[in-house]
Amino acid sequence: MPIFDQGYQHWSGRLSGHGWRWLAITRRGVKTAVQSRFVRLALLAAWIPALVLALVLCLWGLVERQSALVESFKPLLTQIFGMPIASGPRDYRVEIWTLCFHYFLWWELWFSMVLVLLVGPNLISQDLRYNALPLYFSRPLRRTDYFFGKLGVIVALLAAVIIVPSLVAYVLGLLFSLDITILRDTSKILLASMIYGLVIAVSAGTLMLALSSLSRNSRYIALLWIGVWILSSTVSLVLTTVEQERRISEAGVPPQFWVSEEHLQNEIEAAKSDWRPLVSYSANLRRVGERLLRTNAAWERLLELAPAGQRSQFLWQLNGNQYPWYWSAGVLAVLFVLSVGILNFSIKSLDRLK
Repeated sequence: MPIFDQGYQHWSGRLSGHGWRWLAITRRGVKTAVQSRFVRLALLAAWIPALVLALVLCLWGLVERQSALVESFKPLLTQIFGMPIASGPRDYRVEIWTLCFHYFLWWELWFSMVLVLLVGPNLISQDLRYNALPLYFSRPLRRTDYFFGKLGVIVALLAAVIIVPSLVAYVLGLLFSLDITILRDTSKILLASMIYGLVIAVSAGTLMLALSSLSRNSRYIALLWIGVWILSSTVSLVLTTVEQERRISEAGVPPQFWVSEEHLQNEIEAAKSDWRPLVSYSANLRRVGERLLRTNAAWERLLELAPAGQRSQFLWQLNGNQYPWYWSAGVLAVLFVLSVGILNFSIKSLDRLK
């Protein structure tokens, strides 16, 4: 029977820098997450809007080039976009690309919330349940390394469904356009999309980690996340609907005049100071995204082509939230600081662990 020396043995492998020690936690967390069939299905489903975005951008590139491949669709394009856009698509390139990325990110926000729900609850609560923190901190690992490693799991998965598809669709749109000026016109859209993806990943990631550190039971964490995501949106919608009905009741506007120009203008002005969407976590994320992409400005330019009597109606239906974007940025900042505080209080260093 062999006898092994259990004394100190020199490490002959390659030492990595301290700054990258969090990456081991992230790598292991991502590998564990993708082993779940539901996570894999969610990742695959999240790429469907990306494929649609790439297809639309490629078709728009062919439209700009007046390619013969889209000649058969010319009447349909004219009916959808109108003659000014169909005859001069380059003049409306920025607006079309902005709205394409806007709707793509709108869908990806929903898939992001689902992915965080599937992956996030176990990230810290499971370590608390099995008392794994002493094992982590017995190694040359700091709390910040642990936090960044766990956050990196969520950031990596969300980047795979937001940032990477945005970049792929953008490159395909460039290849089909074959116009160097498209870089000058649309590079800000790509940059805004990537920044927005990071905002979603960091905000949702820190919030989920904070929730995950509050309990050893991951089911409770999942319910808390559903409350933050769905329940807050429902409450916001109810409050907004009640306030809208109150304005209509006080104004004494008959139902047949709810689409009148004056009533629509009043609704648009009221939306600029309506705080009720701030109750919804996802609405705050969308508002920041609308500001980064300048979605409302794109709609306003396109709606200049609409008949004068229908502009207000289209603007009210198609525009996003109208309140100042920094309100939502402030709410997200407060949630971020609160989440960091909860993590700092819940996850203690090794010398404070019992």
